[in-house]
Amino acid sequence: MSAPAAETASPLPRAGLLVGLGAAGSRILGFVRDVAIAAVIGAGPVADAFLVAFRLPNLVRRVLADGGLNGAFVPLLLRIGAERGPAAGRRFAAESIAATALLGLVLVALVALFSPLVVLTLAAGYAGGDERLPLAASYLRLAAPFIGFSLIAALLTALLSAERRFSAVAAIALAANVVLLVLLAVLSGLALDEARAATWLALGVGLSGLLQLVAVMGACRGVWPGLARPRWSPDMRRLFALSGPALVANAAPQLMAVAATQLASAIPSAVSWFYYAERLFQLPLSFVSLAAGMVVLPEIAARAAGADARRAVAARAGEAALALSLPAAAAFLVLAEPMAAVLFVRGAFSAHDATMTADALRALAVGLPAAALARVFMQAAFAEGDMRVPVMATLGGVAATLLAGVALKGLPGATGVALAMSAGLAVNAALLLLSPAVRRAAMALDAGRILRLGLASAVMAAAVAGLAASGADNLTPTGNGILSLALLAAICLAGLAIYGALCLALRVDPRRLLRH
Repeated sequence: MSAPAAETASPLPRAGLLVGLGAAGSRILGFVRDVAIAAVIGAGPVADAFLVAFRLPNLVRRVLADGGLNGAFVPLLLRIGAERGPAAGRRFAAESIAATALLGLVLVALVALFSPLVVLTLAAGYAGGDERLPLAASYLRLAAPFIGFSLIAALLTALLSAERRFSAVAAIALAANVVLLVLLAVLSGLALDEARAATWLALGVGLSGLLQLVAVMGACRGVWPGLARPRWSPDMRRLFALSGPALVANAAPQLMAVAATQLASAIPSAVSWFYYAERLFQLPLSFVSLAAGMVVLPEIAARAAGADARRAVAARAGEAALALSLPAAAAFLVLAEPMAAVLFVRGAFSAHDATMTADALRALAVGLPAAALARVFMQAAFAEGDMRVPVMATLGGVAATLLAGVALKGLPGATGVALAMSAGLAVNAALLLLSPAVRRAAMALDAGRILRLGLASAVMAAAVAGLAASGADNLTPTGNGILSLALLAAICLAGLAIYGALCLALRVDPRRLLRH
């Protein structure tokens, strides 16, 4: 593999923007997909069954697409290439691809064979003869191939990231949702009942994984290392020993969402309400996550000499994460109701469903800044070879989600489980401070800059709330669909412009945070 280029000016701003734009495009397509799913199957028993079945492939997709394997593979690959030469690096990469393919095949077979048990692991509330259990199990069997395809694609994407091919990484992020969007467009024109439509969607999930793998393989021209029979060598043992903890740690928000889904499964339609709220919540968080895993981690790992340089990269990336997540959280708090009404209410999705989704979104918004900061600081721990603390932080966050969910179960709809997830995200971020690398990065944060970002976000939220109030008649489920969407988009763009102007006035231009 090629050695990292000599470090001069940091490529983080351009690379982070490029990968982030790819992430944003992918998440926007994914969100359009979810809006279409809501219209086709609504928020009833069939939707609950499909969304639980979709939770596992979606968990795999989110973790792997956000660089879940990078924490183990990239530092190890770079070290092998630097110490033993490019040929050794290529051999390691080839063996890793073959081993990952075998692992993916085994996982798909196990999920298909034990799909009812997997569903109950995700939603214990479906036990006891619930009609949703056999539906969800059948949908999961159809969607299971996605897991194997995504696992191989993720390792190849990590290879592209190690080679600094960020444009390819950005393009690949757009590929996964194409099949489902095309399929949903077809289904929306057919008179299928919800159960049959969900069956076709489950088949489409597996096909979308194949499309993503094909796209990644095409992007690997020029760096493809070939395939080699995997050996249980010290390098491969180290990769597998690191991959498990890296995947668990990178899955922190998704595992907390799984815990929240478990809690929601005991409440009719709450699985659906929570799912759609979480999809909105994931839009800004995924932007941060993908950029952190694909760009920040390789940049920190490449600075092998110089703890100060690694700390500075992590701190500036943390401030950039807050520059995105603080205004996003503020906007969710004041625009949750019109967002849910305008974006989701159509077809089988009712105005009541939108109200319940909005309540859950506001509860999730509270935890967004902590989640974004944790996504960046986790990479600082990975680059230092510290897998123990991120795993402990993830498990602590999941436990906090479950405990908070029990305490908040009296709240209506999915609000309690969403607040529980926010509590888990805060605990996860706090526990990461047990890592010395994370503590050093946290101490390097500029408190004054963060306060100014918070002030800009608060003023922007007040302005956006005023704009939404003035156009409230057109931001309801009964309003004109196209006009409502246009008005909501205009309010969001106005909020972005206001926030940008305030940041310039307060001398916290987000574009400069990673400049040095």
